[in-house]
Amino acid sequence: MFTLAHLSDIHLSPMPRAKRRDLLNKRAIGYVNWHRGRKFVHRREVLDLLTRDLHERKPDHIAVTGDLVNLGLPEEFLRAAEWLNHLGSPGEVTAIPGNHDAYVRIHPEAGTLHWRPYMEANADGKALVPTPETQFPFVRRFGDVAVVALSSAIPTMPFIAAGKIGTAQRAALANALETLGREGLFRVVLVHHPPLPGQGWHRGLRDAGKVKHIFKRHGVELVLHGHDHVHMVQELETSSGPGFVIGVPSASEAVAGRAPAARYNEYAIARNGNGWRVEMVGRAVAASPEHVWECERRVLRER
Repeated sequence: MFTLAHLSDIHLSPMPRAKRRDLLNKRAIGYVNWHRGRKFVHRREVLDLLTRDLHERKPDHIAVTGDLVNLGLPEEFLRAAEWLNHLGSPGEVTAIPGNHDAYVRIHPEAGTLHWRPYMEANADGKALVPTPETQFPFVRRFGDVAVVALSSAIPTMPFIAAGKIGTAQRAALANALETLGREGLFRVVLVHHPPLPGQGWHRGLRDAGKVKHIFKRHGVELVLHGHDHVHMVQELETSSGPGFVIGVPSASEAVAGRAPAARYNEYAIARNGNGWRVEMVGRAVAASPEHVWECERRVLRER
């Protein structure tokens, strides 16, 4: 059995002090929004409780599906790299960027390049599916489980939080799913934006319909995403059987009187005859953080 934990939308706090020149762009609006409300929502003590719980449960691997930072300030990326290092080693943790990690255009050396060890294929994955020049998708293999990591993070105009996979990544995704399917592996896709149609142009995945078609045609067992800060489970019929598309709430957002609580999910994946057994366990923290509790246990697949 392989256990995979999934958390998303970290929005690491506290946010570093911004210099005036850093706010001469889209960040100015985000800076005001942070200090007027978001800093009271995304709480470090909540995130720390979930992180401690992860360490105690010791899953085989941890997936982080983006929005580690808030405004894309250079110091935020350094602090996020420190947080990832605390969460686990690059061999224990896979990360991908979200729209807040591409809040404005920034040179990679000042941004997500600090996380590169967490955003690279491992040797077993690269042997099956070479990483394209775009760096995404990359593949990590852990025995019978293969993780395919996409990036939907693109810089956008103010008040826009949309994402896009793009032609090159979609072609590489189709090839990866086909190759991994022939190997008989359990395929987990990581993406920040919900990869199914239905969200508005201003915050949805703009090529979600094309991505959904790839899933249906080439097969996928599990797709994990964040972005909407809500728990959502959707079943998708594919050429290889049922796949599940699951979003998780923010790992740092907990507000009194508002659901859902901050949460991460843990998936126990095991072969079951010619198929798979997959059980999902939700672990949550309330607005008055004292402990982490099991908020949901659900068998997704029995075969």
